[in-house]
Amino acid sequence: MRSRRLVVSFLAVLTFLGAAVAPRAALAESRPRDVMNAAELELAIQKLRVLGSVLYVAAHPDDENTALITYLESDRLARVGYLSMTRGSGGQNLIGPETGDALGVIRTQELLAARAIDGAEQFFTRAIDFGYSKTSDETMTFWGRDAVLSDVVWTIRTFRPDVIVTRFPLDTRGGHGHHQASAILAKEAFAAAADPMRFPEQLRLAQPWRAKRILWNAFRPDTGKRDPALPKLLTVDLGAYNALLGKSYTELSAASRSMHKSQGFGAAERRGPVPNFLELLDGEPATADLFDGVATGWSRIPRGESVDSILAEAEERFDANEPQRIVPLLVRARAAMRALGDDPWVRVKRRELDDVIRSCAGLWLEAIATRPFALPGGSVPVTVSLLSRSDVPVTLTQVVMPSGAALRDASDSTRSLANRPLSRNIPVEGTTTVSPAKSATMTQPYWLRQRPGAGAYQVRKAGATDTVEKETPDEAENRPALAVRFELEIGGERIAYDVPVLYRWTDRVAGERYRPLEVVPPVTLRLDRSAYLFAEAKPREVRVIVESSGPTVSGSVRLDLPPGWQSTPAETTIALRGSDTPGSARFWVRPGERAVSGLLAASMTVGGTRHDRSRTVIDYPHIPVTTIFPPAEAHLVRADVKRTGSRVGYVMGSGDEMPAALEEMGYRVTLLSDDEIESGALTGLDAVVVGIRAYNTRPHLRSLQHDFFDYVSAGGTMVVQYNTVEEALQDRLGPYPFKLSRDRVTVEGSPVRLLKAEHPLLRAPNKIGAADFDGWVQERGLYFAKPWDAAYEPVLSMSDPNEELMEGSLLYARYGKGVYIYTGIAWFRQLPAGVPGAYRLFANLVGGGRE
Repeated sequence: MRSRRLVVSFLAVLTFLGAAVAPRAALAESRPRDVMNAAELELAIQKLRVLGSVLYVAAHPDDENTALITYLESDRLARVGYLSMTRGSGGQNLIGPETGDALGVIRTQELLAARAIDGAEQFFTRAIDFGYSKTSDETMTFWGRDAVLSDVVWTIRTFRPDVIVTRFPLDTRGGHGHHQASAILAKEAFAAAADPMRFPEQLRLAQPWRAKRILWNAFRPDTGKRDPALPKLLTVDLGAYNALLGKSYTELSAASRSMHKSQGFGAAERRGPVPNFLELLDGEPATADLFDGVATGWSRIPRGESVDSILAEAEERFDANEPQRIVPLLVRARAAMRALGDDPWVRVKRRELDDVIRSCAGLWLEAIATRPFALPGGSVPVTVSLLSRSDVPVTLTQVVMPSGAALRDASDSTRSLANRPLSRNIPVEGTTTVSPAKSATMTQPYWLRQRPGAGAYQVRKAGATDTVEKETPDEAENRPALAVRFELEIGGERIAYDVPVLYRWTDRVAGERYRPLEVVPPVTLRLDRSAYLFAEAKPREVRVIVESSGPTVSGSVRLDLPPGWQSTPAETTIALRGSDTPGSARFWVRPGERAVSGLLAASMTVGGTRHDRSRTVIDYPHIPVTTIFPPAEAHLVRADVKRTGSRVGYVMGSGDEMPAALEEMGYRVTLLSDDEIESGALTGLDAVVVGIRAYNTRPHLRSLQHDFFDYVSAGGTMVVQYNTVEEALQDRLGPYPFKLSRDRVTVEGSPVRLLKAEHPLLRAPNKIGAADFDGWVQERGLYFAKPWDAAYEPVLSMSDPNEELMEGSLLYARYGKGVYIYTGIAWFRQLPAGVPGAYRLFANLVGGGRE
């Protein structure tokens, strides 16, 4: 079967078309949709005749097999969805300092960028990625098995896949607990989705659905050892060459795989045979093809042959040089679809058909705001544009603006745009001012609007009968803040295209860029630190930066403190003159005698309304600009932290907040470039700290090891944080050989044993005890050393429950007059999270255990 070009998949970038709901893969577009080129159109027309679907299921962003997804979308022309159990917030970040919720937003957008290339739709459950998990039981307990299972069932019932494919097996061969849990839940949901007694509340909005089969995307089998009693394997060659595209499916899929940049998953374009294997887990066996026994044409819809015959004629008569010639046939097909009723497949194909009609007619539709944000109840000027680049008769019947805003012709304000025939290549433009409702929700990723629960995001339950504007838990992202509906008449058919309001600007390097219009709060607050260390019971200044997104506002700013803490003043008044003039509120915060660590929260009350959010803009070239509004909070760390030395050089790796934490401890921190290291900048420093993944992300550092080791030998202290396993790093990170392993301790509360209580790193300048390992977050550590040279001394041992103790989390060695330390402990999580004992122990590392 011929395949469609994958420059920008029309499936992954559809919005609300006609009366149908938008595909959940792309609810808020980041740029206006381009029309399809001739190759895309030819294959989109072919796809209109294919009514087969596959749901791929795995645990995280980047777990999906993009090559198989590309093959299914591009060769089989199926409708494909990827269900990721989590948004990946528990992973590491190779491209910047974001962790936690912010990283989850990045990885969500990376998945959508991947889907825009390979053509699939994107879904999620409410499950939170809480970091590496060693067992499926731990994972299920943390997530809440029934809650996440209900989300998987909901996706199956609404997507209605003919075939389900899991990335991982049901046992431990697939890696850690999240992976295994994703397969277990998928198999259980395969049966539960068909059972009307399971999650019956969903049946108000969906119907039970049973896929034909569920398959595991199996590992390459050892044919000589495979048990003949096991189910028959199906084989597909993902390396098959597509002459129309000039690439194999593995070459095409490398681009979508490479969108997972925060995880360092850039992929090579493989060529030649790449067999993949599918093993039956449940359902009807297949003898030759994963769609065996599935009707994948219009015959599956009663009276559907009438539509298929028209589409077959359109396919036959399609002319790449004059695609508009088949618009009358496409319009006939649309009318024939309408006569078939409201079958879900009819809704899906009508969406696709409307997009094909739009492209054949060369229609360009956009709605552009003059600024990237609007306030609830505020206003923003918007220009709408419509351009037909063909001779297809098109009439703009009306443009429906948000909140009923009046729209006038941009060149003649007395003229309406209603009932306007379009002329070839002559744009029609209208201008107006739109106003989000005073009750409009700020453009916060919907899964972050409430504080997450222990293992799942707090969003509405799948199948609940809340208002239709609310997102369901499988949706990839928010629906557009504002959208414009263009209602057109084409060949007697009335077709509506909903277009999100965007902001457009020109970057001097990147050229034209877009971002979705955002609804923002009138005031946001930002604390000058993410954590404040109080080593003594003395007051210190806390500064709150207050910013306004609109006109002049004034109000009172205050700090909410944990018990035993006080601020002076209790509150202060600030007047802001607009978005260009942020204000600053200063407080002196003092811990009481019995005050313990806790959270500080800043807020500003304006006109009786309390605002307590900060504003973080995430901007990377490969994903849309995204803004999140986390609570305006910081950690108050009450801990007796002593330090030795004062000057620290920091070698930044993939990005973290450790330099700020070191400054909180009283160090003067210098960020070191490769050139500075090479030119002697290490001289005079009391310690050098190497950031996470530094040797992975800055390969030139490997050639500077002699500079580091000379520095240590002369009396300096070097602390190297974790790097991921690379053969080129083994036995080369330290002055004596040691290897990196994949050993890790994932349970943050696991007991920690002090191997030598009087070891310098546990004695000076802070005496470390068991209490210093209380209150840690997410994990103890990762990528421990194993094995190591006898010159190193292990300092701690730890393990997850029911596992052997590991001693490679913290190694200490004397080298010349100085000290070298390797540590796989997750300091990059603990210090920004305000863990008191982590500050105390890390100060000992930076001091090299010196008094």
